[in-house]
Amino acid sequence: MTKAAVIDPEAVLKELSSEEKIALLSGDDMWHTVPIPRLGVPRVRCSDGPNGVRGTAWTNGAPASCFPSATGLGASMDVELARRIGEALGEECRARGVHCLLGPTTNCQRHPCGGRGFESFSEDPYLCGHVALAWVEGVQSKKVMTSPKHFLANEQEYLRRSNNSVIDERTMHEIYLEPFRIQAKARPSVFMSSYNRVNGLHVAEHPFLLRKVLREDFEFKGMIMSDWSGTYSSSEAVKASLDLEMPGPALMRGSSLERDIIGGKLVPADIDECVLRVLHYVREAQQSGIDFEKEEDTINTPEIRALLREAADSAVVLLKNEQGVLPISDTVGSSKKTIAVIGPNAKTAAYAGGGSANLAPTYLVTPFQAITEHADSIGAKVEYTIGSDASRWTPLLTPFIHHHQKTPADGPGVQCDFYDTNPWEQGQGQKALKPKPLFSKFNNSAFSYFIDGIPKEIPVRGYVSLKTVFVPDESGIWELGLGVAGQADLYIDGKKIIDNSTDQKEGLLFFNTGAEERTGEYEVQAGRSYDIEVRFSNFKQLNAMSPYTGRRGGIRIGGRKKRDPKEEIEKAVKLASELDVAIVCIGTNSEYESEAYDREDMKLPPGTDELVEAILAVRPDAIIVNQSGMPVEFPWIKNASTVVQAFFGGNECGRGISDILFGKVNPSGKLPISWAEKVEDYPSHQDFGHPIDTVYSEGINTGYRYFDRNDNPKSAFPFGHGLSYTSFKFSDLSVKPEGFGAKVNFTINNTGKVAGSEVAQIYIHDLSPIVEKPEHELGGLKKVFLQPGESKQVSVNLDHKAFSFYSVQEKSWIGRKGDYEVRIGSSSTKIHLSKPVHLDNSFKWIGLQEPQIYNVSWL
Repeated sequence: MTKAAVIDPEAVLKELSSEEKIALLSGDDMWHTVPIPRLGVPRVRCSDGPNGVRGTAWTNGAPASCFPSATGLGASMDVELARRIGEALGEECRARGVHCLLGPTTNCQRHPCGGRGFESFSEDPYLCGHVALAWVEGVQSKKVMTSPKHFLANEQEYLRRSNNSVIDERTMHEIYLEPFRIQAKARPSVFMSSYNRVNGLHVAEHPFLLRKVLREDFEFKGMIMSDWSGTYSSSEAVKASLDLEMPGPALMRGSSLERDIIGGKLVPADIDECVLRVLHYVREAQQSGIDFEKEEDTINTPEIRALLREAADSAVVLLKNEQGVLPISDTVGSSKKTIAVIGPNAKTAAYAGGGSANLAPTYLVTPFQAITEHADSIGAKVEYTIGSDASRWTPLLTPFIHHHQKTPADGPGVQCDFYDTNPWEQGQGQKALKPKPLFSKFNNSAFSYFIDGIPKEIPVRGYVSLKTVFVPDESGIWELGLGVAGQADLYIDGKKIIDNSTDQKEGLLFFNTGAEERTGEYEVQAGRSYDIEVRFSNFKQLNAMSPYTGRRGGIRIGGRKKRDPKEEIEKAVKLASELDVAIVCIGTNSEYESEAYDREDMKLPPGTDELVEAILAVRPDAIIVNQSGMPVEFPWIKNASTVVQAFFGGNECGRGISDILFGKVNPSGKLPISWAEKVEDYPSHQDFGHPIDTVYSEGINTGYRYFDRNDNPKSAFPFGHGLSYTSFKFSDLSVKPEGFGAKVNFTINNTGKVAGSEVAQIYIHDLSPIVEKPEHELGGLKKVFLQPGESKQVSVNLDHKAFSFYSVQEKSWIGRKGDYEVRIGSSSTKIHLSKPVHLDNSFKWIGLQEPQIYNVSWL
C-alpha cells in the first residue's frame, strides 16, 4: 500500500519516452492501468459495478454489498436513495482500493429481452438520467471516479461487438443520448464506450459520438475507456479520442501505434492528447487518498445492512391487490397460523443479474428465510415445497461440496491444480510419478473462472485437476452437470460420469466462450462423501468469436436430485389448498437475465406457468411474487388477484419481499418500464436481435410513449404503476412559466390509514406539436412520504428540456413558444390533475448549453 506524491500530468508527459506513452494507453491487466515507477505513476484500479463493488477477483474475492439491480433502483423513483447508495458504493470502493467504479449502466431499455436490461434504470431517459446522476454524485462525493456506460446504444447482447445500432438522429438525442447528457452535469471523470457499432461505425472509433457529442456538446473533459475487449482499431480509435484500451495487456495498441506513427496515420501529438488525459486520471486517483495496490476489505456494518434493506424494500412494486389479501399481517391472526411458501425462487436468492454486474455478497436472505423469520415472530407456521425448478442449468453444487483435504466445517470449495503436462497419462500399474502441479488454487465455489488470481508465468494452455468432495443432502438419483470453457470430464469415485470434452456444442456459459452443459446421473446416499474430480484442458478454442480467445477458460459443476415435475406440482397444489395463506415465489434469475446473451422470449422458466395456474385453480387468493430484472409474460394474470413484482433485490432481496407481504413496509415502488402482456406488443420486437443491423424503427416511440397512444396495444401494467396500502389525493395544482421552463405546485394528501410514500409523476403534453410527439413525456417527479391524514405541498421545477424536442434540421434542441398541458399522475395512464401553461418565447440549445431565445418564422 503506497501513497505516492501527486503527479503533474503536463510535467510527466514531457519526461515520458515514446514507449512509455504508448504503454499508458492500454491496461496493465484486467483492472489496472500501466505504472511508470520511475516517474511516480502508479497503477490505478477500477472495478465492476454498478450494483456493488466486486473488486479485482471473479472468484475468492472479498465479499461485497450487493444493492438492488438498476431496474429495482429505478422502481424506487427515489433520487435521494440513489445518492445514498452511491455514497455507500464510494465507501466500498475506498475499502477495496478502487479508484474508479465502472458504472452506472444507462442504456434505456428498448426491448424486454435485452440481456442487460436489468442493469439499467428505466425505459425513460428522464428517470434513467436523474437516478444515474444522483448515483454518480453520491459515488464521487467520496472522491471515487465513475464511468457511465455503455456509450452508446448497447441495448442488445446478441453479436454485441459487431452489431450495428441504426438510429435516426432525433431518436438518438431524445432517448438514448439524453441519460448520458444528464449525467455529464456531474462531471464524471470517465465515460466508457460501448461494444457495438452505431450507424455503421464502432463507437470506440466514432468521432461524431466521442468528439462532437461527448466532448463538445456534453463538455466532457475526462478520459474515455473502452469496454473490455471493445477496441477494434489502433489509429482510428486514438483519432476519435478513445484514451484507454481495456483490459490489458495491449491488443490493438502497443507496437501497432508505433507503426501508425511511422506510417503517418498518427502524429505524436495524437498520442500525447490521449496520454495527458490518462495522466489526469492517475492524478485524480492520487488526489483521492485511496491507497494503491490495497488489500481488498469488506464493509459489513449495521448501517450498510439497514441501507441494503431499505433499498430492497423500495425495489418492490405491488401490481395487483384486488381482494385486499395484502398485507398478510391483517389476515394472519388467531385463526390463521399456517403459511405455504411455494416456488423455485423461494429458497434461492435472485439477488442480481448475470455477468459483470454479479458479485459474491456479504450475506444473502432468501424469501423463504425472511418469511419464516417474520412468521416465527407472529407465531405462524411455514411449510415449503419447490413446485417447479427454474434452473436454466443444474444448480451450482457449491452448498454440497468441500475441499477434498478438509472437513465440511471449513466451508465449500474445490482444489485446482495446474499442470503443463498431462497428469493423467500414467498407464495402468506403472509407478511413474505424477507430475507436480505448477500452481495450486483453492476456490470457494463450484464455479471456477480462470480469469484472474493465477500467476502470469503459468502457461495459458495446460491442464487442471479440480478435486472436491460431494456430500448430498438427499438420497436417490442426482443429475450432475458440467459446463466448461475448454474441455473437461467429470469423475465420481474414479468413474467417468460426464464427458464434456468430445462433440461439444457452443453454449452461453463463460460469456459465450463455453460449451453447452452436459449432464450425467449418479445414485447417492444422503450424508455420504463422494470424491469428484474434473479433468480439464484448454487446447481447443470452441468459440473463435470470443474476445477472450487465449484466456484460460473455466469449469462449472452443478447438481440436483431428480424429481418428477408433475408430482412436484401436485405436492404444491396440495400444500396451497391445505394451509391458510399461499405465497408462490417465481421468476427468473441470473442464468436467464445476463450479460453476453439476450433472452429468447419473455416467458417465465419452463414449468412455472403450469405451477401458478394449478395453484390459482384451487387458491384464487394465492399471493404471486415474481422476481425478475425485466418484464415477463403472465398468461394467468386475469386469474390472479394478488401479484407482487420484486426486481433483483441484492443482499436483502428476501426481506424486501417479506417486509411488503407482512406490511412492515408500505410498498412505494413504481414500474420504471412498461409491462406488456406479450413480447410481440413491444414496437421494437420486429427488429430486435438482428445479426447485422438492429434498426431502431420505432423511433421515439419506446415504452409508454408507444403503449399509451390510443391506437396501440395497451400494456398489462403501465409505466409508473405501483399500488399502496393507503390512498392518496392530489389537489391545488398551479403552473407558472419560469424562464424557459415552469414551476409546478400541488398538494398530496394521504387519505388512508397507513403511512406511505407516493411518487408524483409530472408529464408534459404538447397541445399543438409541430413534429410527431408522444401523448406526453415525463418531465419531473417527486417522491413524498406522508403519515395518515397528512398533506404536503409539492414543488417541482420543470427545466427547458421538458418543453423541447430535437430538431434534425437545426442540429439542436428546440423549445416552441405556445401552449402545453402539465399533467400530474401516479402512473403514465393515471392522471389526477392537469393545467395548461403558455411559454412566451421559442428557444434553442444543445448539450449543456443554456437555452437562448430563438425567433424564427416556422416556430
